[in-house]
Amino acid sequence: MSQGDTDSQESAERSDDVDDTTPSRRHFMQSAAVTASVGALGALAGCTGGDDSGGDDSGSGSTESGSGSTESGSGDSDSDSGSSDSGGSESVTIDYLNAQAAENSGIKSHFQESMRTFEEKNGNVTVKLQTASYGDIRSKLASTVSSGNPPTFAESGGGGLQFYLDGKVPDHAPFIESTSNLPDDYTTANIESAQYRGEYWSAGGMRHTNSNLGINPKLFSQVGVSDPMEELSTWSGFLDAVRKIDEQTDAIAYEETGVPGDLESYWGYARTAYTGGTDPWMRGPGGENTIVVANEGHEDRGKTDGMIKTCVKMAQEFSSSESSQRGDEEIPSLMLTDRVASFNYAVPTASRWTAVKEDVNFGWQDGSGDFMLLPHPRVDPEFGSNFGISDLEGVEGEHGGHMWALEQQQTIFNASDAKQNAAWDLNMFLLDDDEFVLPAWGEYYESLPGLQTKLQPILDEYEMAQSTEQAYENVNTYGTQYATTGAAWDVRDTDPIRWTDINETISEAIAGQHSVEETPGLIRQRIEERLGR
Repeated sequence: MSQGDTDSQESAERSDDVDDTTPSRRHFMQSAAVTASVGALGALAGCTGGDDSGGDDSGSGSTESGSGSTESGSGDSDSDSGSSDSGGSESVTIDYLNAQAAENSGIKSHFQESMRTFEEKNGNVTVKLQTASYGDIRSKLASTVSSGNPPTFAESGGGGLQFYLDGKVPDHAPFIESTSNLPDDYTTANIESAQYRGEYWSAGGMRHTNSNLGINPKLFSQVGVSDPMEELSTWSGFLDAVRKIDEQTDAIAYEETGVPGDLESYWGYARTAYTGGTDPWMRGPGGENTIVVANEGHEDRGKTDGMIKTCVKMAQEFSSSESSQRGDEEIPSLMLTDRVASFNYAVPTASRWTAVKEDVNFGWQDGSGDFMLLPHPRVDPEFGSNFGISDLEGVEGEHGGHMWALEQQQTIFNASDAKQNAAWDLNMFLLDDDEFVLPAWGEYYESLPGLQTKLQPILDEYEMAQSTEQAYENVNTYGTQYATTGAAWDVRDTDPIRWTDINETISEAIAGQHSVEETPGLIRQRIEERLGR
């Protein structure tokens, strides 16, 4: 998911436990009509998706500003004034740059229609929706900001923090504090990601995606697995099954998505050597962080270094020779044709699978399913000796994973008060309006909503595939173990540390450019250089 998850539209209906007696409940097959129009897949945070990986789209309309407006804002000389049909209140036009709307044709249409709905509800606001792929949005945003013509509102991801620190983005706390339900209703991942050293630089993310273990049930059943939730719950159990698949079949038993911009799989299972949401990489107040990686004086050094080594060893022993350049977009077709048995980058979006095979059998299905999502295995005390990683001998962790939230943060840029207030109203609409939220993340692009209070309504409204329901369940069950990599570090260079210093270094090891044992030390060296130490 190199910076965004991409999927096409859902088309297959689960055959079990469907409540046809509930009129308000929409079913999994409801979106089948959209599937045919959706093309190639992309990724969670940095790949183009579907058949709509760019282009600009504009909404039109005008009304009165909605709830949540504030007097906050670093007003510049840019102000829109004029009369409207709503009692003479000021009319404004805001530019909104978004990557999510480019992910597939279904979500793009939903965004376009929703902008018109928002304008109808806010009669003095016109939204000009501009879209760019997740691969292009950062450069597009950087060029508009440097030219002095930024959008009013944008899905900026972690890059928005840089603009905030450079004075291009206002303090978002007054907007948040003006509402009756924020930040309390934000997901934990949003609260963590939208802050920097206690200051709110972001308006939150509309949705999140989390990482999980994905398996091909037929291949695991073939080597004797009968209860995957139990037998694959630990790294030792998972390793045993992977070894059998490697020995007894022609399939790739485990495929790492090792291209540097797509190695967030490691971000997810790095946490499984820990409990309670402990950060594996850096801890402490921003600017004074203790680096855990390759820190011989730190009690948790072995857990962090051990999981770095696990990532490289799993790839080298079980993955294809292409794994160091493999992105997650390629995995569905490989798994659905029985060429890959497992990977640790599974996300809730079932439509990325139905785009490849319309009638996917989700779940175990007595060992005959096509694809099943599980929690990342937890580290058990025997795993270190079973896999030859002394750092992990005797270590016991918990299920957990990475929550993509920093990548989806949205920011308001410096503009007139009227524009900033209108942008905040749009943000609240995208977070809280059921007409937008429920279809967006329950039907067109299965994800976790940015407000915790919307999670259950989506589950109540839609009959989900096993992969989506299990991803929701993992987050609910393991709580803080699903966290956003890097948000808690409170350092300016969070993204370069994540993508380059950690991911690129591990990818180099998978490709054989340096040894497993050298990798943690190289990561530490690069982080220290990044932080100027």
